[in-house]
Amino acid sequence: MKRNLILIAAAILLPGLAAAQFTSPTDGFNNNGTRPAQFLKFAVGARASAMGESFAAVANDATALYWNPAGIGNLKDFEIHLSHLEYVADINFEFAGLVIPTRGFNLGFSVAAWSMGDEPITTAEDPNGESGLTWNAGSFAAGVTFSRALTDRFAIGITGKYIQENIYNESANAVAVDIGSVYNTGISGIKIGMAMTNFGGKLRAAGRDLNVAGVDVAPTRPGNVTSNGDLRTTSWPLPLNFRIGLSAELFKTETGLLLLASDFNHPTDADERINLGGEYSLRNRIFLRGGYKFNYDEQSFTFGGGLNLPIAQNYNFIVDYAYHDFGILGETHRFSIGLRL
Repeated sequence: MKRNLILIAAAILLPGLAAAQFTSPTDGFNNNGTRPAQFLKFAVGARASAMGESFAAVANDATALYWNPAGIGNLKDFEIHLSHLEYVADINFEFAGLVIPTRGFNLGFSVAAWSMGDEPITTAEDPNGESGLTWNAGSFAAGVTFSRALTDRFAIGITGKYIQENIYNESANAVAVDIGSVYNTGISGIKIGMAMTNFGGKLRAAGRDLNVAGVDVAPTRPGNVTSNGDLRTTSWPLPLNFRIGLSAELFKTETGLLLLASDFNHPTDADERINLGGEYSLRNRIFLRGGYKFNYDEQSFTFGGGLNLPIAQNYNFIVDYAYHDFGILGETHRFSIGLRL
């Protein structure tokens, strides 16, 4: 038994230690900063965030709608999840998820959105923005998830979602899918999760500020009648990501359980990354969590906790918090509440 525990722990921890040796390319081109809709990469849920965002294989609550759609296929209860993130630069990120178990499969609905406050419009003539005019930006994504447990150990899931980004009078929209699977090996609670997220169309901005009046289609010829035109912007692909996760339950007793997890991420607009995390639960009521993120520019350690409070027979109210270190950018705080019926 002791040997098995050592092997399990090594399988989870070694990828993270290896990731510490990763370096960013210095002599070639990478895709850093070349994808729109970066809010699609904001971590959902204080629980997963506190565990270093290593949740692809865990995926056993309503936040699986974001991390791995296959995870909701194993859920037996009706779940509601709401989370709030105070991000850097006064940006707020909200997520709401709903899981409905049905006969044969489970359905999920989710909405994610980020927003910022109004900012004054500045021009060369009004560099201090004293005109009273303002602008803002924001984005949202709405998804529907279908998931099914094909056996008592294997589940699959797919999410279809609509994505829109807005800045001042311009907007861009696209559709995408997330696809995932979860396999429970049946050995010491070891699970393997895989997910591909944000696979879909491209975003291209359009709006009234791109309208151009009085276009002369043949400026070298006199007497032409001018007409209105539209500036055409470039289309950009979504931030596609491939995630593989591993989790295991260690030191399981009647009163406590230690859960370890690790995720390997391969995004199309950044270098490969490894996330490590753990959770200790006491009587499935009190939770302590921590994690570390490797190969990120400023992000590193995370920690947090949660409470699972029974409010009635078979009704549980869940409260979670996560702290996230962002280096020179400061810190972020995540708050989540959930209801399990």
